[in-house]
Amino acid sequence: MRPGRVGLGSPHHLAYTTPKFDSLPKWKSWLRQKGVSVEGPYVRDDRTSIYVRDPDGVIVEITSPNNDEVSQDYAKEAFRDLPSATAIAREMKLTTFHHASPLTYDSETTAKFFDKFLGLTDKFTIPNPDQTGTNILGVGSEERPGFLRYLAMPKPPEGYVGEGSIHHIAMAVEDDEAQQKILKRLNEVGIENSGIIDRFWFHSLYFRDPDGNLLEIATKNPGYSADEPPEKLGTSLVLPKWLEPRRAEIESALKLADANNHGKWPPDYPRVHSPPEAM
Repeated sequence: MRPGRVGLGSPHHLAYTTPKFDSLPKWKSWLRQKGVSVEGPYVRDDRTSIYVRDPDGVIVEITSPNNDEVSQDYAKEAFRDLPSATAIAREMKLTTFHHASPLTYDSETTAKFFDKFLGLTDKFTIPNPDQTGTNILGVGSEERPGFLRYLAMPKPPEGYVGEGSIHHIAMAVEDDEAQQKILKRLNEVGIENSGIIDRFWFHSLYFRDPDGNLLEIATKNPGYSADEPPEKLGTSLVLPKWLEPRRAEIESALKLADANNHGKWPPDYPRVHSPPEAM
């Protein structure tokens, strides 16, 4: 697979939350000890963040909510002498997915799309602090505002999904009825989609936003405990029923892949450019 490229249809980065600002210097210390290049801190509108790339090149943001004390000067001082971090401590835990950042060239059309088809009516627009003349379009719900944060610019580059890029963004709905309502809206106006796909543990529906980004709507039911108790999850290879007859073949292929995987460890981690949310 050839390397991907950030642009329309190929999102820029993913972000995860750590609850307290004090965790961020510890994360930077821990990651640097592991050979990972870390950019930041960057104080944003409501949070402070650091940025890294995974071994394939995907940009990952670790962010924490700001309190009244946090400013750019405060953050720089807090990161001046990094604390020792010999392990990922409990307070460093990544608790939630914060947002994904695709690109858009038409904020108004993108916002209307999510309002009409997904019922995501909560939206905001703020200047992008990393790139003059561009904005950030936040789209979400009242419970999860801005879980999509589009980098909005007049002429974004065309993207390509490949190695080191984000393939799709998934959103959950409670049940099949909610998913069917979305499918009905898409079909009424002729938006191309996958139809409902049975994944056994959940049901999937795929389509693209106006900027070409691949989206998935996944049901929470039946759930991963449909065929094994929660305490057993992840302890063995579990296959959907239609693949069970091929278990021996699949297990053999996985063992062969492991045996042939002679990748360098630790890997070389690509650097994040600065400022990280500029194109």
